[in-house]
Amino acid sequence: MRLRTQVVLTSISKSLKHMSVFILAIFLTRYFTVAEYGTYLQVMLIANTALYLAVFGIPSSVYYFLPRSAEKRRLMRNTISLLLIISVLVSYFIYLSADVLSERFNNPDLSQYGWLMAAFVLLQIPIKLYEPFMISTKNVSRFVIVNASFNVGFLFAILVPVLLDWTLAEVLTSLFYFFIAQLVAIYIVTIATYLKLEDDPDGDEYIIGKQLSYSLPIGFTGAVAQIGIAVDKMIVSDYYDPETLAIYARGAMEIPMLNVIANSLGNILMPRFVEEYHKGNTEIVMQLWHSSIKMMAMFIYPTLVFFLLTADHLIPFLFTEAYMESVIIFQVYTLGLVTRITSYDSIVRAVGKTKILFKMSIVAVSLNILFTIGLIELIGIVGAPLATVIVGTILRFVYLIIITKLMEVSLFDVFPWISLLKLILSSLFAGLFILPILTLNLGHLEMLLACGSVFAAMYLIAFKKSNALTKKERKSVQGLLPKKLRWIL
Repeated sequence: MRLRTQVVLTSISKSLKHMSVFILAIFLTRYFTVAEYGTYLQVMLIANTALYLAVFGIPSSVYYFLPRSAEKRRLMRNTISLLLIISVLVSYFIYLSADVLSERFNNPDLSQYGWLMAAFVLLQIPIKLYEPFMISTKNVSRFVIVNASFNVGFLFAILVPVLLDWTLAEVLTSLFYFFIAQLVAIYIVTIATYLKLEDDPDGDEYIIGKQLSYSLPIGFTGAVAQIGIAVDKMIVSDYYDPETLAIYARGAMEIPMLNVIANSLGNILMPRFVEEYHKGNTEIVMQLWHSSIKMMAMFIYPTLVFFLLTADHLIPFLFTEAYMESVIIFQVYTLGLVTRITSYDSIVRAVGKTKILFKMSIVAVSLNILFTIGLIELIGIVGAPLATVIVGTILRFVYLIIITKLMEVSLFDVFPWISLLKLILSSLFAGLFILPILTLNLGHLEMLLACGSVFAAMYLIAFKKSNALTKKERKSVQGLLPKKLRWIL
């Protein structure tokens, strides 16, 4: 299997989890009360945050040590044992902390789910080993199939009980049994692969201390990044009740397919960045980066404009009228897409300056906490998404300054500014044509279909006229589309 194919399939397989979460949000907001849905979000927020904070980078160390280790089986035995010990300790701590968490999150009902939060952590930490182990042993196809299957299974483990009108406790218990099945199945595959491992007499001596010294900095950086992702929801939970968290979460939502495209482009180009940089071809590195930015902006900018204009219909269509208060949060949060048109750390990683990433993570979390608390105190719940947008914009501009110094280019040359201006103007041009439609008295679905059709047609016309992308870049984008749709570009 070609590297490009492996990267795309792996990205899509992993993104199925995000798609499942998005689909579940549509159903859960319809079948649960706002308070129940807020409680569900808090359970998952606590379990997922604990999960990512607790692995300490140990699974990632497998990528580095397994291919070069002389004692491959011993390495895997120790790694599995470490993760099992961590999972027991962390899950026990979560169980003991249930009452404290219930109080901090302003939700008396949360304490009764303490055993489930602990069980989720206990069952999921050990399987974090699966991806690096399978990829390091060149079993990418098996990883993609199994991972995709369980990501879809996660969807049905919750969706089926919801459709059967089960209570929240019963739905979460269904997820508990799913995680048990997932752990057993993944370890059957892992053990089968483990038995085929052969020690390498020419490999490096395995020392667990080296593995931990390698893992801990990665784990700390990952922990900081996870805190950055969850901090706004944590603070909202601390300030408000679970109903408000539900309203906030549905406004501050990610767009799954945009993440798929971003991850695929970034991962595919990363090896080229490294190769060309080490050859001294910084101009080619910048050309590749500019191309990826323009191809991302081609999708993101029209999405940004369309969502801003149609949010009053999009949010209630997806999540019912009970979430109309999420509209303003969604609109503010969506403004962050203006700068979310590339993976800003890709150049930094390519040149090997990874210490910068750690420092930026610390700054990001610190600023996010300060801005979120400050703006919530000042203007209320809208301050949380506004803080995310402001901090994200500041940090991305700082990254641009860093890249200009690393690549020795000017601020004008670090970004394809002219092409980006053309793309956003094309999007705004298309937006003008749906303004009259928005004044009509149509249902949410009819409005979205009417606006979407007109907006897409006008944007494609403006895009073709703008010449924002080169012919080579258009062909690259066409390659991501089904053959029957490639004529559009």
